[in-house]
Amino acid sequence: MAVSITRRTLLAGSQLVFAGAAAGLMPSQVLAQSRPQSRSDRQIRDGLIRLSANENPYGPSASAVEALAEAIPDSWKYTVRQDQQLKKLIAAQEGVSPAHIMIGAGSGEILRIAALIYCRNDREVIAARPTFTFLQTYARNLGARVIEVDLDSDMRHDLASMASRVSAATGLVLVCNPNNPTGTMIEGVEMRPFISEVSRQTTVVVDEAYLDLSEDLAEHTAVGNVRAGENVIVSRTFSKLHGLAGLRIGYAIAQPETIKQFERYRMSILNIAGLRAAMASYQDRGFQQFSRMKIRESVELVYGACRDAGLAYVPSRGNFVLFDTGSSVKAFRAAMRTRGVLVGRSYAPYDSWCRVSMGTVEQMKVFADATQEYFKA
Repeated sequence: MAVSITRRTLLAGSQLVFAGAAAGLMPSQVLAQSRPQSRSDRQIRDGLIRLSANENPYGPSASAVEALAEAIPDSWKYTVRQDQQLKKLIAAQEGVSPAHIMIGAGSGEILRIAALIYCRNDREVIAARPTFTFLQTYARNLGARVIEVDLDSDMRHDLASMASRVSAATGLVLVCNPNNPTGTMIEGVEMRPFISEVSRQTTVVVDEAYLDLSEDLAEHTAVGNVRAGENVIVSRTFSKLHGLAGLRIGYAIAQPETIKQFERYRMSILNIAGLRAAMASYQDRGFQQFSRMKIRESVELVYGACRDAGLAYVPSRGNFVLFDTGSSVKAFRAAMRTRGVLVGRSYAPYDSWCRVSMGTVEQMKVFADATQEYFKA
């Protein structure tokens, strides 16, 4: 159901907040009490359970919601240097300086700036196939050539083949780790030497949008290569673990000179509500642990549904699972839609494979039942 915001609804919301203040309530408490929908309800679009966009249905956290509510009175302000506190929080966690960090409008802005800087004038981009394509699509629009390297037999990045394609024309090499849409991950012991080798010849971008969904982030992140002074850019987001996709906050970790260059090509002005919510969520370890636990529970439900239906699937480090329908993904999607579930698409060359994103545990039970019904019909 579409939401219409009018002067009347805005006025009503303001009156609620002022009335709550008179009663000694925080704005977040007032808004929470006036909200008619549950989180599960809010993930249902036009009567469909939405399992197609790799979102986190458990976010924003309560702390982020409170920060959002408290940011509303400051919404008239531009965010001049208000990203500094978030930079300091991230820097302290990652063992780098704030000068190593840029806050962007989601990781999408970070990836597009990388393309803008390194992929003009007929430069080449080396990336896996299939993988997340924000950077590559933008690079093509800039006139770059995109070299796609097929995944290996385990649907992982073929790092050796990617390294072999690097030439004087290569503007950058992109690795999405864990990879979207397969959910496979290159472990840190493999990734670090790859970055060290390739970054001597060109820039390496590592998209870690899903890495913090697992507790062993520090073991596999490429930030250690940044600390070693290497030519690598790590991209992360608050859209997945933190459930803040609609607020568009992401960040890059790279060498300070690289960050200065990125800032010169910034495309956005950060929003104050998103920054405040991100700062609250970044410090909310309890919510992060809760999100990881519930997402893994949903992933295990999908594994079970695939096993019961005799379907092959890829063990995933993301908040999604890629599985083989054995036939037409288009037909499967249409059938699932009639059962009230919206799932993702296929990705060449795995044309019979479908990606499903994680909803709440209750929603994934609906998905599991619908899948069983489809494949046992």
